[in-house]
Amino acid sequence: MFQSLSGKKVVIIGTSSGLDLAIAQKMVEVGAKVVLSHSSQEKLNQAIALISGEIEVKTVDVSNENSVNAFFEQIGNFDHLIVTAMGDRNMPRSLLAEMTTQTAQGAMEKFWRTFFAVRASLKNIATDGSITLTSSVSIFKSSKLGGISAIAAANGAVSVFGRSLALEIAPIRVNVIAPGLIEDTSIWSSQSESERSDLTKWAEAALPVQHLGKPEEQAQAVLSLIANSYITGAILPVDGGVTLL
Repeated sequence: MFQSLSGKKVVIIGTSSGLDLAIAQKMVEVGAKVVLSHSSQEKLNQAIALISGEIEVKTVDVSNENSVNAFFEQIGNFDHLIVTAMGDRNMPRSLLAEMTTQTAQGAMEKFWRTFFAVRASLKNIATDGSITLTSSVSIFKSSKLGGISAIAAANGAVSVFGRSLALEIAPIRVNVIAPGLIEDTSIWSSQSESERSDLTKWAEAALPVQHLGKPEEQAQAVLSLIANSYITGAILPVDGGVTLL
């Protein structure tokens, strides 16, 4: 099944985190031609050095619709679009009573950046291709500590957007992954060493799989959604079983 991506062109809109790199590496391994994007050319150069195989890199400001439109005009026709968890690290936890309007609006930037990317992609994505969006396990499971209402709302918007588009733009397939806690992501890198240690210990003790998620595990889930031509409109939790707790 995975050999069906041989020669296919895959565009990744992301943050050059461990997740983006793992997805790009997985796509290269199954023969896809990969275009990896980021707003920073320096980060793209670093990404090239970490991936075994040839990829194309291009800069794009996903918060600017004109930049996004120009990006897709440059890359031409392609087969699959993957939009990773862009903007999540800019979504601080905040209790509603203390939340500023700026914080709430900032959280919703994740939806708008996803919207810009998907809308612009429709001009040259293959009709038998796919779009994979990234939400979060927060749409299924809230936090006892609170403070994630705006984060959950933004991820919920991405999820509902994806499911609706699965009908609207068919036969292009649209699916959504909803990751749990993942190592080596933009959020992970913003935490202190003690916070990472606490999360690791918690996962080992509490999660059914007894470990935090790895970027490679998320990449495998993305690949499954792309390669299986009978899946569309799905929201796939890849969370180690946290929603069971």
